[in-house]
Amino acid sequence: MHIPLSALSALTLVLLSQVCFAQALPLSTVTSMPAALEESSGLIRGQQPGQWWSHNDSGGDPELICFDQSGAVIRSVTLTGVGNIDWEEVTADDSGYVYIGDFGNNGNDRQNLVIYRIPHPDQIPGDSVAPEAIHYSYPDQTAFPPSATELKFDMEAMVAYGDSLHLFSKNRTTPFDGYTRRYTLPTTPGTYTAALVDSFFTGGNSKTSYWVCGAALSPNKEHLFLISYPRAWYFSCFEGSDFFGGAAKEFTFSLTQKEGTAWAGNDTLFITDELFNGVLGGKMYRSDMHLYTQEPLAGLGPDTTLSAASISLSPPAMQGATYFWSNGATTPTINVTQSGIYAVTVVAPNGCLATDSVEVGFTTGIDSPQDLGLHAYHDSASGELVVRYTSEDFEKVDFKLFDLNGKVSLPMKEEKGQRQPVSGEQVHRIKATLSPGLYWLRLDAGDRSAMCGFRVW
Repeated sequence: MHIPLSALSALTLVLLSQVCFAQALPLSTVTSMPAALEESSGLIRGQQPGQWWSHNDSGGDPELICFDQSGAVIRSVTLTGVGNIDWEEVTADDSGYVYIGDFGNNGNDRQNLVIYRIPHPDQIPGDSVAPEAIHYSYPDQTAFPPSATELKFDMEAMVAYGDSLHLFSKNRTTPFDGYTRRYTLPTTPGTYTAALVDSFFTGGNSKTSYWVCGAALSPNKEHLFLISYPRAWYFSCFEGSDFFGGAAKEFTFSLTQKEGTAWAGNDTLFITDELFNGVLGGKMYRSDMHLYTQEPLAGLGPDTTLSAASISLSPPAMQGATYFWSNGATTPTINVTQSGIYAVTVVAPNGCLATDSVEVGFTTGIDSPQDLGLHAYHDSASGELVVRYTSEDFEKVDFKLFDLNGKVSLPMKEEKGQRQPVSGEQVHRIKATLSPGLYWLRLDAGDRSAMCGFRVW
C-alpha cells in the first residue's frame, strides 16, 4: 500500500517519539515498605490477593519476605545453606518456581554468579527451603574487572519466559554507552555460560538515570517493563521473547532508588524503592497501565465499499491513538468523495501499529438497494463471474454490471443450470470477460435488489 511521503514522515516522527520523548508515568503510593524491607530490590506477586514477596539486596539475610498492601509482614522464608552476597532480583515462572538472582556485581569482578531456584514461597509449608542453583558466567567477559569502558557485567533485572531466564544488564561503563544487554540461561539447575542475545539503547549519558535495575513481564507475556531510578522502558507487540523487536516507550517518574517491579494481572503494575537516608523512598507504588496494554485496531470494514455520496471512513475508536491515512490525514475519521484505495495506520499509545485498507467506489446515478448478503468475484481461470447471496430461491434473477461512473458495462442474465444452492447460499456462475478494474454488480429479483463491489485484477 503506497503511503505519501508526508504521511510517512509524520508516522516516523511518532514512532521515534515513543523512545526519544519520555512521558510521565503517574504512580500512586500504596504503602510504606515494612522496616524489614528497607532495601527492597526485587518483587513478585503472592498467590493470595494483595500479598507480595520481596527481598533485601547485598548483606541482607538470605530470605524472601511476604507483606501485604498495608505494609504488614505476613511471613518469611529463609534459603538454607546460602548467603546473600548481592541479591538483586526475583522472578517467577509458570511452572511454580521462583528464581532469586544473586548476581549483583558492582565491581564487575565476581566469578561466583548464581541464581537460586525454589518452589513459590506460598507453596513452602515451613519457614525455610534448600534452594537449587544455576551457576553461570558471561561469554563476553574475560577480565575481572574489565576496563572502565567495559563495565557491562552488573546485573539487577531478570524475567522468566518459557524454559529460559532473561537477564538485563546494569550498565556501569565510563563513558556511559547507554546499552542494556540481554542474556539468557536455562531455568534448570546446572552450570552454564549465558547466551548474549541482543541489546537495547536506553539512551542518555547519566548512569543512574539510564541503567536498568529491575524487570517485570506481564502474565500474558505481552508486555515487558524495565525500570531505572527515574525512568522506565516499556515493550509491547514483540514476537515470543524477542522483547526488543517490538515497540518501545519510555516513561519518567520521580527520582528514587526503584528496583522492584511486578505485575498484578495484565493491566496493573507495582514498583518498590529502597529507603534512602531514612526519608526518601521506602514505598510501594501502583500504576494503571490499561491505556498502554491495548492492542491497536485498524479495521475499516469490507475491503470494497460502494456509496452514492461521500462516505466516512474510521477504524474503531481507541483512547490516545494516533492516525495516519494514505491521503495524508491524521484525524480519526476521514470523509471520502473520490474513488480509490484508502489505508490507515493506527499507532496505539504503547507504540504498536495496526493497518487496514479499503477500496471505495461511487455509484453515480445508481439506487442504493438493500443488502442480501451479495458478494461476487471474477474467476480468471474459468472466465466466470461467481455470484453468491443469501438462500432465497427467486423465480427470476437479473444482473447488471456497472463501472465507477454508473455506466452499464455488461448486462447479463443467468442461463438454465447456472444456479445452485451451496451451504445456505445461492451461487451463480456467469460467463464474463472483464478488464481489470472496480465494478459494481446489481442483482434484481422481482421487488428485491442488492448491490456489491469487487475488483478484477
